[in-house]
Amino acid sequence: MICKLQNIVKKYPSPSGFADLIIIDDVSLNIDKGESVAITGPSGSGKTTLLHIAAGLEKPDSGNVIIDGGKVSEMNDSSLAVLRNYKVGIVFQHHYLLPQCTLLENVLIPTLPYQDKQNRKESAKRAAYLLERLGLSNRLNHFPSQLSGGECQRAALARALVNKPVLLCADEPTGSLDKKNAEELGTLLLEINKEEQTALLLVTHSQELAAQMDKTLSLNSGKLSVKS
Repeated sequence: MICKLQNIVKKYPSPSGFADLIIIDDVSLNIDKGESVAITGPSGSGKTTLLHIAAGLEKPDSGNVIIDGGKVSEMNDSSLAVLRNYKVGIVFQHHYLLPQCTLLENVLIPTLPYQDKQNRKESAKRAAYLLERLGLSNRLNHFPSQLSGGECQRAALARALVNKPVLLCADEPTGSLDKKNAEELGTLLLEINKEEQTALLLVTHSQELAAQMDKTLSLNSGKLSVKS
């Protein structure tokens, strides 16, 4: 089991000052190595919040998150930073590439903590391989402003994968793309998921993309259920 969510609860103070708003209500979820899981649901249902909790970016009010055998709630800030950098890859709706860096430099950013010369060399090989695998081998020295939206999003995927994470979290990764680029990125996500045997947790409004995952779940009123 790569990612395990156990009885997750997340709530926020109510604007009225009375009862808290429960966004995530006793949600449990297991994701295996090489498995792909999509979470769908209406806007504001808490999908991104749940994804952030699974990725270790946000803490639940109660419940446990276990990633690759490690209990996230028991980690100190230093251990949590290592987890997020090396075991969890994240792709957002927008690519967030640094405009002053080339594509290759952007992909290598998560590897910067490596100080050993050999590790840096291996990271550069890994980055170049991923960019080639994602159809960007002729764009290594281009800047984000010189690329299309689809190319930038593929580069963001390479950046998320460069440290060989066990869990890949994707938050509306095709949401800012046109139909053609969305389909291409969706196909690449699934191919990489199987090739790298990462666990893939995906939040999406796209029913077409969700239908391609091994499992599709729906989040409504804080509850997670199997998509019918």
